[in-house]
Amino acid sequence: MKNGCIILAALAVSMLLALLEVINSTSLLSSTTKQTMFYFTHDIGNMEKSDPSQIYDENGEDTLTVDLLSVASQQQLSLLLAQKSTVGSHTSVRNFFNATELDDADPSCSSNLKLEDVKSISSFCRRRGDGLSEIFRVMRGNYARWQWLEKKRNPMGWMCAQVRPISGLFKIYNHFMQTREDLPDYLIVMDDDTYFNMEMFQESFQSFDSSINMYYAGCLVRSPIHQINFTFPFGGYGSILSRGTLVNLFRPIHCAFTNRSISPSFDITTNTATNKNFTYDPEAICTRIKEDNVGEKRYFRNGMNIVQLMYAYSSSERYVNIKNWTSGFCMHSDWAVGYFMNFYNVSMHVKEAFYKDVPHARIEAYKGSEIYRKGTGLCNNENDCPEDSEICHRASADWMRNETNRWKLKFPKKFLNLSAIAL
Repeated sequence: MKNGCIILAALAVSMLLALLEVINSTSLLSSTTKQTMFYFTHDIGNMEKSDPSQIYDENGEDTLTVDLLSVASQQQLSLLLAQKSTVGSHTSVRNFFNATELDDADPSCSSNLKLEDVKSISSFCRRRGDGLSEIFRVMRGNYARWQWLEKKRNPMGWMCAQVRPISGLFKIYNHFMQTREDLPDYLIVMDDDTYFNMEMFQESFQSFDSSINMYYAGCLVRSPIHQINFTFPFGGYGSILSRGTLVNLFRPIHCAFTNRSISPSFDITTNTATNKNFTYDPEAICTRIKEDNVGEKRYFRNGMNIVQLMYAYSSSERYVNIKNWTSGFCMHSDWAVGYFMNFYNVSMHVKEAFYKDVPHARIEAYKGSEIYRKGTGLCNNENDCPEDSEICHRASADWMRNETNRWKLKFPKKFLNLSAIAL
């Protein structure tokens, strides 16, 4: 057992050193090393279900293989534990991942960041000098105002959490690199106060082909059309990524415009079943990187994948070092995810005719749920939702447990008993 842990730790360190050649930042070296060391120790169970009986339904038929990523905080672990023992207890869930402060490149960010730093970050990011792309100019102009931030209960914690969804994706990529585990049919990314009814999810997606690259937002936000044609997922309602989309996110990128590269690493996408991938275009990806719409080009090295690029972009210049920023990370977390998913064509183009001439419209509104002027569909489900809600945002731990218990009575064989989970 100890030898196995040592081998895994050595593999993690060597892989991280390869990434660090990409980022060329000594500050990121120590933080990413901490991240992977914590991966096997602090993680509240990646709950790998090795028993085949746990991934079949009552009739012996295959269920979907689903991995979950909860974007959480050490300050409210009770929600994370409740989420795992409820949403994560469905038999279709293979891995339950979480991303907390410990998984960020700077785990001590919220402890060391000062209120005056938050104000400086807002001021830095709201400046719009010459040379910004159209999309980045709009983002910078809409970045969190200090007047809004200072009213938040914990402005420092909010600021530091903006990198966390990307830290979580990076953590998951490391997991598949280390384990060589097959990619799931779907990955659901959600906040720790988000509830997904996994039985209803399975019913909705059972007939879908997960090898087709699709990205669904539980609630899609549309920017004001007079400003920009840009959509992004409302993180609190979750995002659903198909296996085909994960392949695009994890596939190594090689571009002729640079000779800078990272050390070769195993291509985990070669382990994946054949994908009906209609949008992967290496030349288009390289063209997008060269466009440098949000300042990501400086972080790219040949051999990186999109998740590694996202991580380097979001975490190389830390919030606590705002006084030394050259470009920083001037996006809200949902915007960053929306930008890379839309502009890097990781999923199929949306079906809506309104966006037929917008090539970077790649995030589908799940069951038509979206916010433009007002919310529709699942976007209205929050704060202890009605019974049988497929998705609920800002759900309490008690509501999650009560709702799951109701569904256990209907389908007792579809849920595992995870009530005794402890840190």
